[in-house]
Amino acid sequence: MADFWAWLDFWKLATIVLACFAAWTSLQQFRLSREKFKLDLFEKRFTVFAGARTFLSHILRDGDLKTLDPLWEYRAAIGEASFLFGDEVTEYLEEIYKRGLKLHTDGETMRPLSVGDERSHLTGERSKTLKWLTEQLPELKVRFSPFLKFEMWK
Repeated sequence: MADFWAWLDFWKLATIVLACFAAWTSLQQFRLSREKFKLDLFEKRFTVFAGARTFLSHILRDGDLKTLDPLWEYRAAIGEASFLFGDEVTEYLEEIYKRGLKLHTDGETMRPLSVGDERSHLTGERSKTLKWLTEQLPELKVRFSPFLKFEMWK
């Protein structure tokens, strides 16, 4: 009879040890999946940041938007921003888009105009828009840094 109780105690202990190992494994899988989620989120957010940086760099380099291609590429790059960031960043990216479109539209409107008041007014408007857009390249890092720092995810 004592052998039976010893045998039963062995299997109880084995079951408890196996259950503890399964719980530890589940916890490790949970932690790993949480870290993978953070990395995936970072990559998607960084893609939006890189698209905005590329667009602003194009404007800084050329000082103009002769075609709408860079604007369409920018629009595609920021397409998921509303799902990845708060309203503040989404509205900021939309403001960059609107001002980029204004830069292009004012340029197209101004090209056929001869020298005069209307052309001077449009030149001033374009200059203000271009200045604002070129100032956004360093501002971009400030706006995105809270969402792209790994230390906040610890």
